[in-house]
Amino acid sequence: MHNGHVAQPAVLPSRSDPPDAVRDWLAGAHPSPQQARREWTRCGIALLPLGPRFDAVRIPGDLLHAAVGSGDVGDALNGPVIHDVRTLGPTYWALVPHQDGWPGEPETPLLSHGTYLGVPDLTVSGPPGSFWVTPPRRQHRLCRAEDVLALIAHGRRELEQQHTGKAEALRAFARQLPSPDALSDDRLRGRTCVWCGTSLTTETAFLDFGQLTTPQRWFPRACRPCTGKRTERARMDREGRK
Repeated sequence: MHNGHVAQPAVLPSRSDPPDAVRDWLAGAHPSPQQARREWTRCGIALLPLGPRFDAVRIPGDLLHAAVGSGDVGDALNGPVIHDVRTLGPTYWALVPHQDGWPGEPETPLLSHGTYLGVPDLTVSGPPGSFWVTPPRRQHRLCRAEDVLALIAHGRRELEQQHTGKAEALRAFARQLPSPDALSDDRLRGRTCVWCGTSLTTETAFLDFGQLTTPQRWFPRACRPCTGKRTERARMDREGRK
């Protein structure tokens, strides 16, 4: 209170623009903004041409998940990202300023002039269909291209380490496999667990060794409990060798 007047709290600038202003900015990428608005109203998604207002970088789902881990995509890129569910798996589109050149690999292309992208309405934040993982919160606020490239590079390194670790683990499990000469046809064919003989389905087969050819062709699979026991045994063996 000052001279009998109640002090008013300071008015801080908003960290986001009104949704209608952001929606108008997105629609402005279309030659006919009204067409984009009609598509959002009717379908929840509008086809917008890339290039004039923003470009889009494709990031495969496994690569992005490896890079982010349990973190938040919004924290990693600090910009608008669309999730696109496809038959070949989840795909993400990071919206970036227009780029004249792109050093990305074929699996992470940059789409620009001559290409359209399905852009959800700002209210679409979940499946089915494409939806915003991180919607644009301000006009002209996009992901920085260098941040997207850094995330892609980090994701590739993480995936390579994961693949190396899985290959090493599979080799350790393979050393614990029983001799195929003493196994029933069900165990050889992967219809039952190679270790305990429990019947397996596609859902309950926790570990699949694929086709092995030594000393004969066989297709061993294992249940979760047996895999867990062998994982602990392999861990103890590693510690014993240290």
